[in-house]
Amino acid sequence: MTYTPEQLAIIARMGKISARIDAVNAAHRAAHGAIGQNLLNLGRDLIAAIEHANEVGTLHQQHGDTFREFLDTL
Repeated sequence: MTYTPEQLAIIARMGKISARIDAVNAAHRAAHGAIGQNLLNLGRDLIAAIEHANEVGTLHQQHGDTFREFLDTL
């Protein structure tokens, strides 16, 4: 099939736009990958912090219970 000069110009513009779309998508995929890893790390850190807080909270409770037990002996 033979294209007119106008059609060839339109095809060339579409090619440039397609290349820009591909570049934008590639950049977003890379950014989303990094964001996904950051979210995963944040989730793990949050879980670790919650586990630490639970452990410390339990120890504080045990300390308070033991202190009250000591006070009962006075």
